[in-house]
Amino acid sequence: MTSGPRRASGVVSPSVDTAPGRGIPLGPSFDGVAPVLRPPAAPEPAVRIEGVSKRFGDGPLVLDDVGLDIAPGEFVCLLGASGCGKSTLLNLIAGLDRPTAGVVETPAEGSAVMFQESALMPWLTARRNVELALRLRGVPRAERRAKALSLLDAVNLTDAADKRPHELSGGMRQRVALARALAQDRPVLLMDEPFAALDAITRDLLHEELERVWRATGRTIVFVTHNVREAARLGQRVVLMGSRPGRIVQEWRIAKTTGRRIESPEVAALSVEITEQLRKEIRRNAA
Repeated sequence: MTSGPRRASGVVSPSVDTAPGRGIPLGPSFDGVAPVLRPPAAPEPAVRIEGVSKRFGDGPLVLDDVGLDIAPGEFVCLLGASGCGKSTLLNLIAGLDRPTAGVVETPAEGSAVMFQESALMPWLTARRNVELALRLRGVPRAERRAKALSLLDAVNLTDAADKRPHELSGGMRQRVALARALAQDRPVLLMDEPFAALDAITRDLLHEELERVWRATGRTIVFVTHNVREAARLGQRVVLMGSRPGRIVQEWRIAKTTGRRIESPEVAALSVEITEQLRKEIRRNAA
């Protein structure tokens, strides 16, 4: 005759069970019933940068020993003064250039890039600019129109589908550029100061659009900016780069990212902290 776990004063003694069909030992729980499961393994980074340095020709180092892991679906803002190597690092992630030393690992599907200028084809309508990206991706002709309209709808621009770039405002052109970047269907979206030339109100509206699209698509986003408030408003993580040569000096992780606006108190408080550190870096480089 077999007996169950020994009891003493109503307490079940610890026992070890095995997960059905897997042979994985499960530790005891506090109530002696529910097993304690192992925490899931952390996912592999979407972007991994290890010991990256960059020098152009015989010039000085632009980047020096940069290391950064970016998780799938993470929104990371690269922040720093002009000339710190933010755009150079973005180009390395995009595969538009190669590091002098170190390794940059990205998904096999590659990355989509959105620059400060929309760079739309002036003779094509908004819809056809998006369709061009779909065509280059190999989407059948019969499907392109519907997919392009769906992407323009994602950035609230369906009504302007048949307008050419010169008929659109700067903010609308950047929305088309965003839709075109999304049309490439790459897991990583790289953005190099895409809203820098826009007025404050338009930029704020596009922040909301970008955040909405990011949450809906789950894209990994690396966003380059020199605007501290913009970084504090958008990023799950803000990475500050120093200059001469460019390197990562500090980063901030934002636990609560929902409900943020450019005027939110938490955005203002974080901006003050980041600005103080940025000023220290600028003073150090000027010395």
